[in-house]
Amino acid sequence: MSHRSVLKCPLFSSSCRNEDIELVLSESDFSSPQMLRTRDLMYPGWYDGKFSAGPVSPKVDRICLWFSRPLEKARFMTRCKTIKSSIKSFPFTGNIYHIMGRVRFSDSEQMVEVCHNTATNSLSLIPLVEGPTPPPDPRHELRDNVIHPQCVLVFTGCTLKEDDLKDWLRQCAKQKPPKKALRTRRSLSVQEIRSIHARRHLDPLPEGYFYNGTQFVNFLGEKMDYHPLMDQFIYDYVIEANSEIEKYNRELEQQEHYDVFGQKL
Repeated sequence: MSHRSVLKCPLFSSSCRNEDIELVLSESDFSSPQMLRTRDLMYPGWYDGKFSAGPVSPKVDRICLWFSRPLEKARFMTRCKTIKSSIKSFPFTGNIYHIMGRVRFSDSEQMVEVCHNTATNSLSLIPLVEGPTPPPDPRHELRDNVIHPQCVLVFTGCTLKEDDLKDWLRQCAKQKPPKKALRTRRSLSVQEIRSIHARRHLDPLPEGYFYNGTQFVNFLGEKMDYHPLMDQFIYDYVIEANSEIEKYNRELEQQEHYDVFGQKL
């Protein structure tokens, strides 16, 4: 390889030091006594071809994921920014070092080019200029209700697993609403109890009680801040609230929800 062709090699970027380039281009340093001694001591038998470099470690993977459904911008940005804190120094398994591709966010129809670098924790989002779109991936199943252009992300890292990356990406999309839990008296806040009392404190009093405008007083002169039937009022409130919650949960079960890959949740 000539000096001119070496200089055109992509390895020689602007970040290379002049000393490194001079060592590579040197016609004598490779055979210098110092370099010969270094190679013999560090890699015995190299000259006779007895030294084997072995497999590259750690293994670097590039996994491409195609999908059609939009992502939530805030969720995607947050999950990208938190990748750096999960990076392991050894054995590097599952580390994501770079993400790039094109996606669509739920707040816009425009495709966006994304690029995330874990080392610098930098994320760029650049709107794509409209133009010809590539043909869809035949491996991807498009449903009748999915008409959005295809999105794709390429993950680069060490010993990556496609299923793990799919789970990561699913968390960047709109999540299936959870069912609401039924209410109990203990789950009511102080503000809710006060609101119940404010609505019903003028309800008819049981026999032997009267309201003095501030407190409730019984025939023994005992005073209470809450209506004597407050327990019944709370019970009625919980029953009514749970009726609405059960209706909401039934409607939620009837709705269809899909992940970014078009799979039903």
